[in-house]
Amino acid sequence: MKSLAQQFHDTVQNYRNTGEINDRVFADFTAAANADAWLSAHRAHVEANQLGFGDRAFHALWKLLLAAAVERFEKVRALEIGVFKGQVVSLWALLARQYGWTVHIHGITPFQGQPLPSAGWWRSLQARFNPRFRARIKSGDFYPEDDYEEIVRRHFSHHNLAFDDVTWLRGYSVDHPILERLQDAQFEIVYIDGGHTYEAAVADIQNFAPKLRRGGWLVMDDAAYDLPGTSFWKGYESVTNACRLLAPLGFVNCLNVGHNRVFERV
Repeated sequence: MKSLAQQFHDTVQNYRNTGEINDRVFADFTAAANADAWLSAHRAHVEANQLGFGDRAFHALWKLLLAAAVERFEKVRALEIGVFKGQVVSLWALLARQYGWTVHIHGITPFQGQPLPSAGWWRSLQARFNPRFRARIKSGDFYPEDDYEEIVRRHFSHHNLAFDDVTWLRGYSVDHPILERLQDAQFEIVYIDGGHTYEAAVADIQNFAPKLRRGGWLVMDDAAYDLPGTSFWKGYESVTNACRLLAPLGFVNCLNVGHNRVFERV
C-alpha cells in the first residue's frame, strides 16, 4: 500500500484545475475522511457541537498534507491564522499523536468574537456609508461573542489532547506584538483562515507567506470563488482575489480540495 505522503504526491501529480477533477477530488477526499473511523469521529464531534465550518474532505487533506510535510522535513512547524473553535489545530494534534509525528502547532487567535452590530440606525448607517463594513458583511467577517478559549480547551480535552502544547499567539494576525514575536519564525505549513476581506487576506499573505520554508505548503481557506466545479461551496471572491499575490512570491497552486487551495513554495 502506498504511504500517506505518496498518496498526496500522486494526487498532486495527477491534479488539473478542471470542473470534473475538482468535483472528483472533493468526492474522493470526502469518502476518504468518512472511511477513516477516528478521522470521521473527530469531524462528527465538530459537526454535532458546531465547532467549526468547512467540509469533511478537509480532514483527509490535512492527513495527507501533514504526512507529506513530515516526510519532507521530519519536524513540522504548522501555523493556523484564525483558530475559531479549534477544529484544525485539534485535528493536527490528533494526527501527530496517531502517527507519532513531530508537529509543533502555532495558533493565532484573539479568543473572542467580533459580533455584528444589532439591527438599527447605526448598522444601517454603516451599511450605507462604510465600504469596509459592507465588505466585512459580504465576506462573513463577523462572529458572535463567546468564551472561545474555554470552547477550544473543551475541544482539546474531549480528544485527550494537551491545550498547552500549542503555542498560542493571542490577538489578531496584524497586531504588532504578534508580528514582532514571529519576526524570525519559519514554518513548513501555514493555514490562512483569518479575516476574509481582501485587505485582511492580503495582509496575511504578505506577512506570513515569506515565513514558509521552500518546499512547504500554504493553504488558503474560502478561496475557490473562481474555480470550476459544482459540488462544493467556493468561498469568497475577496480571498480568492488575494491569492493572485502568491505566484509572484514563488508559490504554485498544486492542489484544490473544495474551497481549500494548496500552494507549494518552490
